[in-house]
Amino acid sequence: MKTKLTTVCTALFLIVFAFAKAQTSTLCDCKKDLDFLATKMQDMISYKKQIKDTKVSEFQNVYKRLSDEMQSPITKVDCLFKLNTLLSVVKDKHASISSTGDVITKEQYQDSIYKSNFKQTAIFKEHPTVTVNLTELRARLAQIPFENIEGIYTDRYVGEIGVYETTTKGKYIAVVLESTSDFWGAGQIAYQINKIEGDEYQVLRYHPYSRKLWFQKSMLAYNGKLWGLQKELNSPNYVEAPSENENWEFKQLTDDTQYLYFGSFSNRKSNVEAFKKFYAEYKDKINASNVIVDLRNNGGGNSKYSDPFVKILKKSGANVYVITNYFTGSNGEQFTLKLKKIKNSVHLGQRTNGIISYGMNYGTSYDSPTGNFSFTPTDMNFHKFIQYEMVGIQPEIRLDFSRDWIVQTQEIIEGQLP
Repeated sequence: MKTKLTTVCTALFLIVFAFAKAQTSTLCDCKKDLDFLATKMQDMISYKKQIKDTKVSEFQNVYKRLSDEMQSPITKVDCLFKLNTLLSVVKDKHASISSTGDVITKEQYQDSIYKSNFKQTAIFKEHPTVTVNLTELRARLAQIPFENIEGIYTDRYVGEIGVYETTTKGKYIAVVLESTSDFWGAGQIAYQINKIEGDEYQVLRYHPYSRKLWFQKSMLAYNGKLWGLQKELNSPNYVEAPSENENWEFKQLTDDTQYLYFGSFSNRKSNVEAFKKFYAEYKDKINASNVIVDLRNNGGGNSKYSDPFVKILKKSGANVYVITNYFTGSNGEQFTLKLKKIKNSVHLGQRTNGIISYGMNYGTSYDSPTGNFSFTPTDMNFHKFIQYEMVGIQPEIRLDFSRDWIVQTQEIIEGQLP
């Protein structure tokens, strides 16, 4: 694949929804970017570890199929989906390709005059829209069961969003039903969603301010939530970590139960300073019979700031209750596995993210030949955790979405639940 690829583009890819206006400026020569990505991917540790034997043919076949679909320029949206299709042949959730540049700058977004006149701009008028009747769509979606991916959601930055399946099975559009933003209008497309398997979806999202394309190649839909979309709930969101928590928290819940919250193990200067202070103050105070370790929303970081607590908890002899959610990732997941090896440990909550087997030490990015996209490969090797990549670590006890997770864990500790 590292040889020069020279297929010439000759046919336009058909998309499943209607645009308000077809603008040639929105099209890109995706084949050039596909060739670039195919070459750059082969330098990744994850590619070298995984793409062997029959996997080589699989990679080449996906590449050829995508090339055949790019025989003429296609939209940036379609291109981003296709590039991520190739990238997803390798199980490496850290590796990403995203669009470059902001359509709307921060200065423009904050400019009251620009904001008041935005709906007269070409950016607004030419944004992809749907042709469905929104009143009828809202009425239909209002009858959809809560657990279905279709339905009426809220994006707090955009407004009321309707998610519906297109004529292509497994492909969904999230359309603005009612805008609460000066930068969005009814009928505009805010997300495109492709079902992968189970409750996992590929999700493309227009940034609510800049209109830049964001892409997640695997997102879990649960409890009426999918990335920035949330169906209305009758109770608080107990899946997320408490908003008042700092990254490092210690609480004495009862005489025999202590609570630790680790929100991040990142190398940010402020977080490292907070770690040092927390560690010095509490390293000798973790001594209860039961310790709850809350890792909800811990996106990972450096094991230098997580491993010391593995040693402390092992030495304490405590019963360790590890709580995770879908936004526990990377080193947060590795830390979870280390805690699970402690003799008296229990894993509770929700499955983790599945972004555990590789990582980015240098964070090097490469602009694609068209300049439309940026590719960020991985350069760290944690391949020993490959069984959890993309699928996450499943808890032994799943906690109820409708009740406080710390309260539920305390009830389990006290033997009030089977």
